[in-house]
Amino acid sequence: MKRTLFFLLLCACLASASEAQSWSVGAGTGPFVFGDFLRRTLQTGNETGSGSQTTKLSAATRAGLAGDIERNLSDRFAIRLEGTFTRAPLAVKGSREGGVALDAGKINVGTLMLPLVFRINRSGAFRFHIMGGPAYAIYDISNRSNTTSTLRTFTGSRSRWGAAVGGGGGWWLSNRFAIEGQLTDISTTSPFRRSEFAAGLGRIEIPRTHNVHTTIGIRYRF
Repeated sequence: MKRTLFFLLLCACLASASEAQSWSVGAGTGPFVFGDFLRRTLQTGNETGSGSQTTKLSAATRAGLAGDIERNLSDRFAIRLEGTFTRAPLAVKGSREGGVALDAGKINVGTLMLPLVFRINRSGAFRFHIMGGPAYAIYDISNRSNTTSTLRTFTGSRSRWGAAVGGGGGWWLSNRFAIEGQLTDISTTSPFRRSEFAAGLGRIEIPRTHNVHTTIGIRYRF
């Protein structure tokens, strides 16, 4: 996966910032909740009536890692470069049941974001912010060759552009150190393509994917 690339980028930014002021770094972890990659709807019926059954392809919720470097532009605004990474099994979710592991393999997701941060309050022990900006996600799937699932997925990496919006708050224990919580919605187009699934599987929908990452971590200002 591309974890090494993300950490190298963050280290390069740290090195370039070593002679500057008004910089901070953050790191955190928390659950990464995946949105739907695709939906399949099958029509069912018998002599008593008809209906439909919807199956969703997503991934199981797993803990993800996040790291960032932030540069103050003013008292209110800052620019942040943030990277996240998580690994999870693919999951099939029915309309009346929870997710179950899918034998198709696992998915690694790495994301780079460059949001503009707006601070709602600039001082005090508790400080809150909102943010938004472009995002670049890399979806990497390792597939099992012996899978018999009709929703068999591709193997390899695909990149998608999108956007990230979120917000959070920090508890500043000193001028330099804080405990920070954040929720981010990373939205990209799905890494899957309609043409990859055989005819006869029902109606296939490829929605825009919303992956929500909630983290708790630390921030250090230097």
